[in-house]
Amino acid sequence: MLIETIREFNRAVPFRPYEIRTNGGERLPVPHPDFILVSPKGAWVIVTDENERPRHIHSLLIEEVATLCEQVPRRQVKRTR
Repeated sequence: MLIETIREFNRAVPFRPYEIRTNGGERLPVPHPDFILVSPKGAWVIVTDENERPRHIHSLLIEEVATLCEQVPRRQVKRTR
């Protein structure tokens, strides 16, 4: 299960923001460990947004956990004809 991965991401020093992707296509960003709660047995995860609205997710619905990629500005390429 991906619950252990979530726990590892939360304990990482330094912490790096990540997101949880559900099998329904929803993406839930976790900008800081304070925004997530994992139940003791790992069956449920609660992620809150910046407005403190909770989203309850059963662990079986989690498809992927990945760090948020910092967007690097793309290099401008000059095209010649």
